[in-house]
Amino acid sequence: MVVPARVEQRRVSIPLAASARWLAGVPRVVWHESTAIARHLRVSWRILWALTLIESRRKYAGSLLGMLWYPLYSGLLLGSYCFVYLVVFRLRLPEFGTYGYVLFVFSALIPYLGFSEAIATSLPSVRQSLSILKNAVFPVEFVPVRFVCAALFGLSISLALLLLMILPTSYRGWHFFYLPVAFAELLAFCVAVGWILSAIAVIVPDIAQLVNIGLLMLMFVSPIGYSIRMAPMPVRLLLYFNPVTYLIEAFRYALIGIRDTPVWVDAAFLGGCVILAAFAGAFFVKMSPVFADYE
Repeated sequence: MVVPARVEQRRVSIPLAASARWLAGVPRVVWHESTAIARHLRVSWRILWALTLIESRRKYAGSLLGMLWYPLYSGLLLGSYCFVYLVVFRLRLPEFGTYGYVLFVFSALIPYLGFSEAIATSLPSVRQSLSILKNAVFPVEFVPVRFVCAALFGLSISLALLLLMILPTSYRGWHFFYLPVAFAELLAFCVAVGWILSAIAVIVPDIAQLVNIGLLMLMFVSPIGYSIRMAPMPVRLLLYFNPVTYLIEAFRYALIGIRDTPVWVDAAFLGGCVILAAFAGAFFVKMSPVFADYE
């Protein structure tokens, strides 16, 4: 039987029209869910802050030193990476002395470690809390945010130690006041990625293994021990597609006043992170009704 061309065209146009209507409704849904999350935050920010402090204390709960492990751990970790880069790899940059190169590495390593911990801890947070969330009044969308904030608390301790290392050098300056911009970029990006991955991890727990491998690979394709201009062109293109590069650039500029990308890139990246966080929040909220099926 031959189907008339007009009927066949109508069959094709119906799904296309439905897809167009769905895409047209996405911005409205994102705006609605984003404003709802903002209202929840205005009501629940004290609870979120209290839970963040509890999570930060719980990390070293039961140890003899307790919260003192935060600066101690940061110092030991930075010293270990310093040994690897300076003694084992013997890396140097012509424009830096030994101590200057240490500051160069640390100004990129600290935000990377903060990002890595935020993603690694927020990813399984919702799946681990499913039994509690049924009887809790705390908004479920703030569960990953709590772990992100706790990870950034540890990052703040490391940043404080690094600032103390920078103060006696010529790298100190007014660029320190740029730190809130870099911190805002990191927070928005971590929250966005945390919402997406934690929602997916409820349904597909295996994603945690892939993310751990991906975080390890990101360390080697991020400009931590080298600058962007030092990389060959094919690798440089890869660096520009790596979002961690822009986080590192913002923190490196805020801490030691050095960067390879123009400052306006930070404004574009921060705007992109905010938009991504809006879409990620809407995605998380729309996914949340099915979480109970995977308890």
